[in-house]
Amino acid sequence: MYTTPVIPQSEQYPLKQEILNKAERIIIESAKLTGNLNIHIINAIKENLRTINSYYSNKIESEGTHPIDIERAMKNEFSQDNKKKSMQQLSLVHIEVQKYLETTLDISSKAYSLEKILEIHKEFYNKEEMKYALNIKNGELEVEMIPGKLREGYVRVGEHIPPQSDELIACFNEFEMLYNQSRNSTHTMKLIYALCSHHRLTYIHPFYDGNGRVSRLYLDYLMYHCDIQGYGLWNISRGLARNQKEYRKFLSLADEKFSGYKDGRGPLTLKGLENFLEFMLDIALDQVLFMSEYLKLDSMATKIKAYVELSQKKLIHNVKPLPKNSNKLLEYLLVHGEVTRGDAKEILGVSAPKAISIVKELLEEDYLQTDSPRGKLRFKLNSKLSNYLVPDLFEN
Repeated sequence: MYTTPVIPQSEQYPLKQEILNKAERIIIESAKLTGNLNIHIINAIKENLRTINSYYSNKIESEGTHPIDIERAMKNEFSQDNKKKSMQQLSLVHIEVQKYLETTLDISSKAYSLEKILEIHKEFYNKEEMKYALNIKNGELEVEMIPGKLREGYVRVGEHIPPQSDELIACFNEFEMLYNQSRNSTHTMKLIYALCSHHRLTYIHPFYDGNGRVSRLYLDYLMYHCDIQGYGLWNISRGLARNQKEYRKFLSLADEKFSGYKDGRGPLTLKGLENFLEFMLDIALDQVLFMSEYLKLDSMATKIKAYVELSQKKLIHNVKPLPKNSNKLLEYLLVHGEVTRGDAKEILGVSAPKAISIVKELLEEDYLQTDSPRGKLRFKLNSKLSNYLVPDLFEN
């Protein structure tokens, strides 16, 4: 055994009722987020939060790139500063891999899979923009990392010494077998298993580099795989980035060894894992409740109208004045999801040429999106608007 216990529970130590209650509340509150939103608005919010997720996940590892700069990079507008450009590219790769995981999701497959973990690492580091990160130099360690391949040497992460490289396959055999036991469990228990597995994956430390980013992308994948309704309208990386010191502390506590008969059965501490799980549940619940405060249609519609009016008065920093009456179209899309261009003219209450001009400007400024030049129009949530609708979503 390498990473047991897999959840803070044993024959002598039942899973705490407070943990079950909190996990169940997260499931319920997360599902509520989708209650009054149409699928197109849900997708628009999820698309924006992928950008926020990449910002926060990268911020845990380094400086991060501001969401507005990430959106500029999406339009091929990169910084002239090489370091900032590199960070923009890193964020785009993170978003691309997250979208890949969501679009290739197969819930009939096993959630816990070494193959999937290797796939995430390969998808991330095989990108041309990430080639610079393959030459690993850390103290006496100097090695060329191969994307999607387990490390073959000794590593040390601060005080933590992960399993030896020749133990990794055995570690993952155990990881897959024990965590996949949750396959037919309730959503509550699946959430508990997923959050605990996040520590166990970081403990194993399977790669020379990229373990943090890969483990958080894999946790996002698990949340989707476990069918936690509403996930994507909130994400856990925001909470972890805003509590980095505690995140690292509880990861470290769960690294500790078994310390006696009251500490479970297995090589690792049950109490340390329990503390880590409680921290992760607190973070998750905080993020769900944070988003639930703002994702209400009537409130969003009121704020959109105010945003348009304030932009026209040039009272919002770095936001170009939006066309008059554009809030009517955006408010309509909040409720109905999409609209034809012909109907957009009626909603705006202007002439056909004026409607074409307004729609063109809203598309260029990322307030609308469409699949084709004549396709239906849908709401798009850019970071400027999302920061107004959801204050403190990211740091300015």
